[in-house]
Amino acid sequence: MAATKAQLNWATVSFGTTAITRVTNGSFTQGGKILRFSGDTDVFTTIIATVNNEPSASFSTADVGTIMGIAPGTTNTLTATLNDAKGATGGAVVFTMINAVFENADTKAAHAQFGSVTGTWQAYSSDGVTSPLSFARQ
Repeated sequence: MAATKAQLNWATVSFGTTAITRVTNGSFTQGGKILRFSGDTDVFTTIIATVNNEPSASFSTADVGTIMGIAPGTTNTLTATLNDAKGATGGAVVFTMINAVFENADTKAAHAQFGSVTGTWQAYSSDGVTSPLSFARQ
């Protein structure tokens, strides 16, 4: 079966050796920041340049204890697979964020409802040029 070019459900999410299960929501962002310029008699922007990229990620899960057990400031590799909608080979997207620094865990729970926690990560480049965020098809 050919890849659908649509993704459905997160699988195999981990931060180093810590498996993150019961994922209900997840995201990765490239974190691009642009700077605009106009001068003289320009009425419109005449230059747009990327001046900074700050990749980040967040995952929400019902497994509160696992995420709360990660200390803020912990650095490791965050990986996650976003499945092909029909499980086709070559359709899943695997995200890898090296130098991922765990930022925070935010737990919420209401009476008679499942609790959840959202963990957030920021990432840095080892050399200032190479993005810590990459992805591949699987």
